[in-house]
Amino acid sequence: MIALGLAAGGCSGEDASPPASPDGSTGTPSASEAAADAPVLGASHALLPDPTGEGVLLLGGPPEEAVDDGPMTLWRWDGDAWSVVEASGPAPSARSFFSATYDAARGVVVVFGGDTSAGASEETWEWDGRAWTSFAEGAPGALMSASLAFDPTSGTSVLYGGNDDLGEPRGETWAWDGATWTRLAERGPEPIRWPAASVADTPGGGVVLYGGHQVVDESLPPALGDTWVWGGRSWEPRPDAAGPGDLVNAQALVHPRLGTLLVGGSDMARPSGDVWHWDGGRWDLLARGVFPPRQAFGLAYDEARDTVVLTGGIVRPGELERHQDVWEWSGDPHEKAVRVDARSPA
Repeated sequence: MIALGLAAGGCSGEDASPPASPDGSTGTPSASEAAADAPVLGASHALLPDPTGEGVLLLGGPPEEAVDDGPMTLWRWDGDAWSVVEASGPAPSARSFFSATYDAARGVVVVFGGDTSAGASEETWEWDGRAWTSFAEGAPGALMSASLAFDPTSGTSVLYGGNDDLGEPRGETWAWDGATWTRLAERGPEPIRWPAASVADTPGGGVVLYGGHQVVDESLPPALGDTWVWGGRSWEPRPDAAGPGDLVNAQALVHPRLGTLLVGGSDMARPSGDVWHWDGGRWDLLARGVFPPRQAFGLAYDEARDTVVLTGGIVRPGELERHQDVWEWSGDPHEKAVRVDARSPA
């Protein structure tokens, strides 16, 4: 299961913690019920654009080994402070290793599956900035650690891979259109992997996917460094795409000026803080060491402030302490990210 890539011990590597900056079923808990004045950043939280346009939205973040029965928490980062996002009515239960993406066409956050206190989930939820909406369970079935990315060409969220409630890998590809899941392909990138970084292929259309854990029968599965592109009908390998090499737990996003970017991750020995750019055919190094070297972090573009936000993460597999800081980057390849909220690890 993907938890092995984040929590299992046995992987060596230099601790490259950065120096100071160079410059459920109930409602979302109220601010008084939430933890203090900031979220706890676990190893499987997600950071996404806020549908309200008021900042970036943080989902989840419980320790993957101790998911409780409460609701998923929502927090907003506005550049100065964290605040709890209030919601009335039903909400998804707390979970780790869920899949999430921002549907830019409809202005909603899509959440699928994950590992809950009751096991793997097959639920689909959407958050529109005011309330959660749940959809009937069913296809694609209960899954954890699947890759999910919004495809602006088709206007759907494309899901690949993951592991089911028995821990078995799945290599199918599905699309969510806001009402229905449709299976698009029985087989996808080979070998089957999770959690691969996937994001909109802005130059070519569709979705581009990079790296991830190779599914093998060993406690700490190896990293992959290949590129695949979904064009609407099938996954196609891009053997000449180059790139940063083998990576797990990297993140990707679309920047309005810079295009499709790949950030951070680890080769299972050393983490990276580099930023790579996808031009539709290959990856090119845009800037080295922009962010602190991390994996399993949150990453999102804040449109209101024209900045890229990174939250938390870990330095290497087997590390129990999750970083609790926030970093922001202007998008200038000549500038480093700035630490704007430095808390001690959880």
